[in-house]
Amino acid sequence: MATATVHIAAADLELTGSYEELGDVLYLSAPGDDKSAAAQETPEGHAVRLDADGHITHITAISAKWLLERDGELVATLRDGTPPTAHSRGRC
Repeated sequence: MATATVHIAAADLELTGSYEELGDVLYLSAPGDDKSAAAQETPEGHAVRLDADGHITHITAISAKWLLERDGELVATLRDGTPPTAHSRGRC
């Protein structure tokens, strides 16, 4: 299995994860991630969950391997950095 390096612009972000090869989905979560909290969809089609302070606690990356092979990076753009609203619950 190939490996990839994930660069995140935050010195204190610690993520663990898993990868589903069949759907090409990468799941990355920080310790204490609240799985029931809302997530926001990025323009790239990924899902990002933030805590009440706006820190990233989870990323679901869709087509992760394909994007890494095509672009050499995986980008997830946050809308505005604020926590997602209640209407987006369960999208992660």
